[in-house]
Amino acid sequence: MIRSRSLVLLLSGLALLDAGSAAGQTPAEAPVTETAPLAKRPPVRRKPPPAPPQPMAATAPLANPKTPELAVVCDAKAARYEDAQGMAVWVTRSGAITIDNPLRPLTPDTTRVLQVIIRDRVATAYGPDLLGLRRGSAPATLEATTGGPIRWDGELTILPDPLTIVSETGEPLAQLPFKECGVAPATRPEPTVAAKKPPAAKPARSQGAPRPGDEPKAPPGLQVPQGAIAQ
Repeated sequence: MIRSRSLVLLLSGLALLDAGSAAGQTPAEAPVTETAPLAKRPPVRRKPPPAPPQPMAATAPLANPKTPELAVVCDAKAARYEDAQGMAVWVTRSGAITIDNPLRPLTPDTTRVLQVIIRDRVATAYGPDLLGLRRGSAPATLEATTGGPIRWDGELTILPDPLTIVSETGEPLAQLPFKECGVAPATRPEPTVAAKKPPAAKPARSQGAPRPGDEPKAPPGLQVPQGAIAQ
């Protein structure tokens, strides 16, 4: 009886030990399955960050010549132009020289002319139009050079701004901006060349009695010998 009770207790203890062991065990880890090795990816090349913008160096502005245009109206007054050095050019009259061309009878050659005053001297500026003019001498000299008279306008025509002076090849030499309309300064008279007087003619000798020594003389070798003519 005692043995039976001891056996029951022993079995009960073993059962408790088995239950405690089962409670303390960790769940079995899942078996790791083998996977295929990952393919090597190419390295990613990243662009470097953009450099910060550098400040631009200050440069001098380009000196572009101004395009002349017909914009100056002075009516009965003269137009004053002046360059950077202070030299003033007064435009007092405008006109044209028209010469008939026998090769083009319907389109005569026309030259536009401006009469200008520079340092109290009268000169001209001329060209096919008023937007590019060449330097000229006095109006009378220009007429003699071109072979035609200048037909002046009744009043000053519309003038360009600036007044552009070009060379014989058309390259710009100077540009004079317009300043004002006003009264042109007085000018010195052009020097005149005195005409040479023809030499005075010798007075004609009056017809009268011959003076001594004016008798006609026989040419040499034709003298009549004395006694050759019978008396």
